[in-house]
Amino acid sequence: MSLPEAVRRESPSTAAGAPGVIEGELIVHLSWDGCRVRRVAVRSTRPFAAARVLTGKTSPAALAAVPLLFGICRHAQGAAAAAAIGAAANVPENMTRLELPVVLEAVQQYLWHLLIDWPEAMGREAVVAPVAAARRSIAAAARAADGATARTAELRELRSTLEELARQTIYGMPSAAWLALEDLRGLQTWIDRSETIPALLLGELLRETPMLGTSDIAPMPRARREALCSIVSAMKRDPDFARAPSWGGAPVETGALARMQAHPAVVAVIARCGNAVATRAVARLAELATLLARLGDAADASGTPPDGAPDDPWVQAFELAPGEGIGAVQSARGLLVHRALLADGRVADYQIVAPTEWNFHPDGPLARGLAGLEADGEVTLLRRARIAVQALDPCVPFRVGVGHA
Repeated sequence: MSLPEAVRRESPSTAAGAPGVIEGELIVHLSWDGCRVRRVAVRSTRPFAAARVLTGKTSPAALAAVPLLFGICRHAQGAAAAAAIGAAANVPENMTRLELPVVLEAVQQYLWHLLIDWPEAMGREAVVAPVAAARRSIAAAARAADGATARTAELRELRSTLEELARQTIYGMPSAAWLALEDLRGLQTWIDRSETIPALLLGELLRETPMLGTSDIAPMPRARREALCSIVSAMKRDPDFARAPSWGGAPVETGALARMQAHPAVVAVIARCGNAVATRAVARLAELATLLARLGDAADASGTPPDGAPDDPWVQAFELAPGEGIGAVQSARGLLVHRALLADGRVADYQIVAPTEWNFHPDGPLARGLAGLEADGEVTLLRRARIAVQALDPCVPFRVGVGHA
């Protein structure tokens, strides 16, 4: 089994408009009284076209089409489709085979977010070269891999390369050493001693706007089979569920914060800031380190998760009924769910619930995190709001507008 094809990570702004890509944007409107935000409206114009595009296609044709519909997270989307259709057809997929491309894609997207999107949102210069180097390394490893033995050797070399890039540009130390930080004192010492852009930006957030984007929306619980089946039941009952999904009837936050909420450093920042922009940044830093360790485990076949890392699989699949299956993938942005219904070897119905819809629910983490946001001027308000949006990392372009309450 070879490594996956080169992982592509386009920013939402460059992905929109690509051939076959489902387009749309996220629109955030703030009603501001000159001092604080009184109301927040979050609306997505992305069409929910999976059923229309895929219905009637054979299973192989649907599997080929799904990754082409999305500008980013294509490996996650492809893995979710393969898992769901495989379960529906009662031809189970190899979850390990599907998981590796998803993890590599998440690593590259975290590098992009930490070194490009986050700095740009906070008015700093992006650090592009390491992200490009990571992409080239992943592509080179995929080209060189030939068979199981070569795959193991190439994966070990790739992990070493990615670890060194992360050490130099993100952590300023081995990722495992950063992962061992357990409290605010340890984080502050790292911020004071490190010269990396994430350390600089995190220090600025904790010093100047530690409560920016703080939301009372709960992090998503672990995606067990019973919970996933409940989500599918809601999808089938409500055709609009995918536009504003809920967990047990309430909005939740998905992504790194939800998965890493038990890590000591994340717990420490939650205690100080709540579920804020700074907390999400620490969760991403922690999860990137765990994913690098996960790649090492894959290369060494040890299968031992690092300390503080959840041991849930990143790709799951279940047969719901004859001809009906679910695929659930933990992508960089959060939980992605596909439901496939097959009849006579063709897609009879298809539904997708994407991470952006969880995090940008009209009453979700962003809306609640921006409500009450204070600023001494519109320029400051827009800058802070854009940082809060970027911290939740939508998979489509976004724009923020201000109206006077």
